[in-house]
Amino acid sequence: MRIKKALEISESFIENLTYGSSVNYPERIVKSENDFFSWDNEHRCKKNGQPYLYSWSYYNGVIFEGLKYIYEQSGDEKLIEYVRSFLDAMITDGQLNEHAGYVPYHGVDCYKTASLLARICLDGGKDNPLNEEYARVLASLYHDLTVVNAKYSEETLGGNYWHSWAGGKMPKYKVWLDGIYMIQPFLTRYARLTGDDEQLDKIFKRFCWVADELRSPEGLYYHAGNGKDDVCKFFWLRAIGWYAMAQVDVMEYMPEKYIPRMKNDLKLFIDGMLKYQDASGMWKNLVDQPLTDSNRLETSGSAMMVYCILKAIRLGWIDDIDGKYASAAKKAFCCMVEEKYAEDGLTDIYLMAAASGVNNYENLSWYKVNEGKGIGPFIMAYSEMIRI
Repeated sequence: MRIKKALEISESFIENLTYGSSVNYPERIVKSENDFFSWDNEHRCKKNGQPYLYSWSYYNGVIFEGLKYIYEQSGDEKLIEYVRSFLDAMITDGQLNEHAGYVPYHGVDCYKTASLLARICLDGGKDNPLNEEYARVLASLYHDLTVVNAKYSEETLGGNYWHSWAGGKMPKYKVWLDGIYMIQPFLTRYARLTGDDEQLDKIFKRFCWVADELRSPEGLYYHAGNGKDDVCKFFWLRAIGWYAMAQVDVMEYMPEKYIPRMKNDLKLFIDGMLKYQDASGMWKNLVDQPLTDSNRLETSGSAMMVYCILKAIRLGWIDDIDGKYASAAKKAFCCMVEEKYAEDGLTDIYLMAAASGVNNYENLSWYKVNEGKGIGPFIMAYSEMIRI
């Protein structure tokens, strides 16, 4: 009964926020610089000093991809129509239009929404004949990332793309865990769609490098680093959560020859995180630190862990004979609904943090309600809950 109630509340919340909303109309919002999705706490547009990433922002991509996942299970046409209305509003004649705000030189965040396009194209005739405009956009984005932006990848970093702060400020060149999620699922899906085996091999090597260099002895992953001896020594839940989702989303489309190593790394990761799961079921913003008013049980990263664990079970990458992994994930999901859902939405979603080497993970004003970077993962976690 506990799970059933949590799912009922979640279904109503997601519907009222997205395709059943009276305010979140993609066709209007995407084409306006004065209107924003209710989950867009940053109000990204030209008027706010942001020269890029308006509606194309990565958290929008996660939200709409989560709705696509629910559609795959439910078959509810209202969901896929809502997703397409979002994508179509940003595409004109096979190109991202001015309302998308995409620029090829910005960085990895520009590519997250492309993984949604790629998944739709991979589905083919299942729910959408190969959309020519989507295919042209994907080809352009893939070229931008693998050719135009190839200079932002380094063999010494396992071929991974690195982050650099504006103006070249420190820390430069570190591999950030969220950056893995922003681009590797897109690259994997497009490479699988087009038969780019060389790219798939590169993706495998990138994940091996991260597992070898950024995993701590406790099994947790550092937020950012250039290798074992140059890391940001904080275990930030959402950064780890982005990487959790990246692993399972990439494995879903990787050739079988790469899966044994990736399964082993995935199990080590999940087992490491379960050591730090709070008795309530959720995880703390700073995973390995005591629970306090400033280091709260955090919603976005906990949702990411639910999604990762349940998808790993569903696709057979985790042996869950005794049910401990599924129980851990279900407990976390129920706790999120019971403890973090209020009348105005999901609470305790941490707004942002940076791998600057200082503790910027306990700012009380950064715990937000219905922030997009938490809404998307929650929808994705729900999509796996209804599958299982």
